[in-house]
Amino acid sequence: MHTIVLLMTRTPVAQGLIKKLERPSIRLCYESDYTKADNLVHVNGANIALIEIAETGIYDAKFCLALCSRLHNKVRSCKILLMCPEQDELSIATAIDGKQEGIIEDFVFYDASIDYLASKLLIA
Repeated sequence: MHTIVLLMTRTPVAQGLIKKLERPSIRLCYESDYTKADNLVHVNGANIALIEIAETGIYDAKFCLALCSRLHNKVRSCKILLMCPEQDELSIATAIDGKQEGIIEDFVFYDASIDYLASKLLIA
């Protein structure tokens, strides 16, 4: 069984992914409070975490990369995908740095379709 954690402020995207990925072999956990990420990933034995860099608020690129790094070091078996706004150069640079440093598995942009996001989560 795969356990996928969705850490994002975009509730409609999370709901769309949950509906798209709903099947007996997948357990999905959604959280919009990123401060609960460590516990959520660890306690649920997450295989995959999708973390959104928020366009506004405290969950910016710097915060999210630090979170990804912490999760990467604590739960090595969890693959991390970062979701970033395609118009924000700092977020894109952060995602690229995270991938090059091996902190994240990959990244996707906000404008990716639900089908594409689901497929990335299934093959991660």
